[in-house]
This record gives sequence, structure tokens and C-alpha cells, in this order.
Amino acid sequence: MILIALVLLSTGIISVTFNNFRTAPTPPEVRAGWYLPQKDIVWPASGQGTNRSPGGQLILTGWRDGPASGFPDISPYCRYENYSQRDTGRKYVIAVWYFSDDRRFQESQKTLHEFLRHSGTITELGLDFSGIPEPGDHSGNASRNDVGNDWLPSRLTTTGYEGPNTSGLFFTVAISAPADPSRKQIPDGDTEHYIVYYGTAEPALLAPETDFLREMIRNTYTYGKGSSAGPIEER
Repeated sequence: MILIALVLLSTGIISVTFNNFRTAPTPPEVRAGWYLPQKDIVWPASGQGTNRSPGGQLILTGWRDGPASGFPDISPYCRYENYSQRDTGRKYVIAVWYFSDDRRFQESQKTLHEFLRHSGTITELGLDFSGIPEPGDHSGNASRNDVGNDWLPSRLTTTGYEGPNTSGLFFTVAISAPADPSRKQIPDGDTEHYIVYYGTAEPALLAPETDFLREMIRNTYTYGKGSSAGPIEER
């Protein structure tokens, strides 16, 4: 009897431990890099005529946890990745700031907007993905990206920024519970917020870079249909 009791007790402990591990929300320091590519980015040219989209190959050269270089420290949870374009050596960066608190997110949006306005030039830029076909599809109807089952919004409104050391596109993402099970769990009733930046890691004019940055977003956007995305807002 004692042996049976010990076996049942051990089984119960293992079961509780496993269930807690399986359902525990992913730590915020991990979520800061959850949607980053974490690998080289390669995409082929696609489309024809005026709808043709150039190909690209970016080599991941490093990543870091902490404040993104050149921007204010708006969240304790930030990760960014550096890339180098294989053919030209041009340098790019993708940065993500994570927020689990709505109030902190709103305050950080305002802080970042003020910084961008005073340190450079900002403008609202809409990216149209509705007419960009998948590689090999010349219909012009598809807007799916190259990262599995996730889908881009047909149009993404971003905040364009042109500064002294970087130029790029900002957008925010909100993901509400219930979360996609494959992305782990978001506590019920909570909303995750992300501020995302795709830009150059060196001085550049924004206009010549916009199409390339759009392709970077198209081929790495994995936030899914359940999310909402938009520009940085000053509130």
C-alpha cells in the first residue's frame, strides 16, 4: 500500500509540474524576441511589370537584448537584430519592444513619438500588400508572406522616420487573448503590445529604402490574423 501511495504521489507531482510548464505564459524577456526572424532573410524576386518586387538576401550578423541603439529606453524588454545585405554590404536592423502593460505602452508610444519628431523627420506611410504576389504567382491576388500560415494585413500603416543615423519604418502590434496556442499562452483578458522597427543601421534617406524595407516586412511579418497593427500614435 505504501508503495502504491508513493507511486500515485509521484505521478501527481509530475503531472502538476508538467501542466504548469505547459500553460505558463512565456516570460517577457523571451517575448521581446519572439517574432524576430532569428536567421538570415532571403526572398526571390516576384511578380511582373509594375508589380515586380526585387529579391533580397540579408545575413544575420548579430543580436542583442537591451535598448536599441539610437532610440530611447522605452521598455525593459527589447531585442534587436542586425543584418548585412549580401550584395551591397548595406546594414539593416529589426528591433522589437515588448509591453504587457497597456499604460506603459501608451506612455512609451508618446515618448518615442516625441523623440522621433525632435531628432528627425516623421511621416505616415501606408504599405500596400494586397497586390504583391507570392513568388511564382503572377496573378497579383495573393498577399501571403513566406513564413508559414500567417498572413499580412492587406495594408499596413507605418510611421516613417528619417534621422541622422538611421531611417526606417515603425509600427505597433496588439495581440489580445486568447492567443494562438502555437505561440504559447497570453493570460486571459490581457493584451500584448509590440513596437516594431525595420530600418537602416547607417545614415540613409528613407525614400530609396522604402521598397526594400517593405519587402523585409513582407517576408518576416509573423504576428498573425488575430493581431491589429498601426503607426506610432502621439496621445
